Amino acid sequence: MIPAQIADVGLFASMERYGDLTIHAVLDLRRCFARGDLERAMEAVIRAFPVLGSRYAPGFWRDYWLPVDLPVSESVHMVDEPGDLEGDTAAWVRRALRLTEERPLRLVSLARGQGSRLLLSVSHVAVDGAGMAAVGHVLAAELYGSVPSAPVDARRTLTSALDGLRWYHLPVLARDVILSSLLPVRIFFAAVRELHFTAGPTGEASWRHVTIGALELERLKALCRTVDATVNDALLAALARISVGRSRRGRLAVIYTMDLRRYAGAPRLTAANTSSVMSVIVPRAAVSEPAVTLRAVARLTARQRRSLAGPAFFVMPTVLGLAAPHSWVRRVVRWAHPLFIEPSLRRGLVFTNVGRLDEGLSAFGADLERVSIVGPNVAGVNAPVVVAFGYRGELHLQLFAAPGLAEAALDELETELRAGLA
Repeated sequence: MIPAQIADVGLFASMERYGDLTIHAVLDLRRCFARGDLERAMEAVIRAFPVLGSRYAPGFWRDYWLPVDLPVSESVHMVDEPGDLEGDTAAWVRRALRLTEERPLRLVSLARGQGSRLLLSVSHVAVDGAGMAAVGHVLAAELYGSVPSAPVDARRTLTSALDGLRWYHLPVLARDVILSSLLPVRIFFAAVRELHFTAGPTGEASWRHVTIGALELERLKALCRTVDATVNDALLAALARISVGRSRRGRLAVIYTMDLRRYAGAPRLTAANTSSVMSVIVPRAAVSEPAVTLRAVARLTARQRRSLAGPAFFVMPTVLGLAAPHSWVRRVVRWAHPLFIEPSLRRGLVFTNVGRLDEGLSAFGADLERVSIVGPNVAGVNAPVVVAFGYRGELHLQLFAAPGLAEAALDELETELRAGLA
């Protein structure tokens, strides 16, 4: 029995409104694996991260992850003769994990010519993007008989993720807790998106993989070096440029995630939700020439990195979770959706950067031909979500449009993103 963390509780309470929130990694390989190999790899993942062998059990006082008695074979699926590879992939992506009944983890192998496509699906209620990368790393290491590049840590608490901080950080943390509490107000006064992405009658989500090639990425990095910025800053700046074209007045809000594992005392692989939701509020006047916008964004994110704004995001919810029944926390989260979440989604574009995947997927070696990430499966969001990662010298962007958005919304976002990065 594993206690649910406050982030798990909040995400579980949000599923009814915002979708099943499952993250999918799609790996195209030159080889196939036998069912026994895949099941042994899944067993290794569950041993490393016991939460992935559990089901979510909401309770009055506390929510828990309880062990699932079903054999691991129930979480591994083989499709030896897919009629339509992309169609079958989409069908599995849209097939929700039943968190209160089964593991928050699923592995599907689809035959693909002489090779295979592995589809690894993990619920965001159990892990964030970096946690998904850790799961994939352990899975690959087991399949190829190698050793993970960092120690595996089954702990999921916020204190374990922040054990690199010391007592003398407390005054800064207290200051940033106060400042972070004002962020919803600042977002509320940011520009509202008035030119909406194209809606559609479809009840199904759609997605697209966009690749920024090595030459274009090098040009972008060169621009970043001139203003002491990062590629992550460049992506945030591009989203701010999109927002300025879809609103008439006011500052621009861009919502992104910060992985709190950077505050750990040592590198390790963890499967948990330890990413804070952050925002940059960019002055409208700064959204002009690419270098000007990039410099403005870089200054804002550098200030956040020098502070403890990321950990501060979790302090008040964690204290609330310690003092209140989780059943009450779930109710408060649902009340907060229209008050805090909806205003943010009407103003800011949502972006998350998983980071470089080269080391995490290194065990696959030359067998790995292509990798993409689909999701998290969201609903009720009227703008596509952007997930970025780096792999083999290229920048990969996954655009995910929730049900209710037309596929044309992906065309619009891709065009505007490329223009924003130009």
